[in-house]
Amino acid sequence: MTVRPWAVLIAGVLGCAHQPAPPPPPPGPAARPAGALPESARYFPLAVGNQWTYEATYLGERSTRRVELIAFRDGSYVDRDGRALRLDREGIRDQVRYLLHEPLGAGATWTSVVAPGSAEHYRVVSVGEPCEAPAGKFKDCVEVESRTTADPANPGRLLVNRVTFAAGVGIVQVRTALEDGQRSTPTAELRLTSFQVAPLR
Repeated sequence: MTVRPWAVLIAGVLGCAHQPAPPPPPPGPAARPAGALPESARYFPLAVGNQWTYEATYLGERSTRRVELIAFRDGSYVDRDGRALRLDREGIRDQVRYLLHEPLGAGATWTSVVAPGSAEHYRVVSVGEPCEAPAGKFKDCVEVESRTTADPANPGRLLVNRVTFAAGVGIVQVRTALEDGQRSTPTAELRLTSFQVAPLR
């Protein structure tokens, strides 16, 4: 099996299906004003010109990955490799999955069906906690874990991704591991080394 951690982060395959979002919370003092950006927009700022550079480790090999949003087309922000990211009322998504899904809260879950017979199950691990990477220390971060079956013939073998987002910055870290029963084997990691992001309006 070949695992492509970068494709897990921002996929280039068209098409998406997911379970319906949970019903919105009832109106109250903390309700979001009509027309305001969803909370997830703070944790993955999207604007043409935004760019992120990562140090990548995959099965012991190191490389550098650079992502730059170069265009806005058909409601999506497109990077140099043609991958697309979109913000909607449910959250931030790429072409096949939601990377962040409203409402953001520790323990919140959602599922994305990325291919026939293949589903990714997401859980928000934490919200508002500090995080760090070579690019710096950040006070307000969200960590999301996704799990998917790595081998249909062995349902107990799971590909587990942990993605950390920092407010006003975007993705600061991605860790990928292969779990087989009680054993967890790290396979890949991305760590943010520099970024250039337009301030949120």
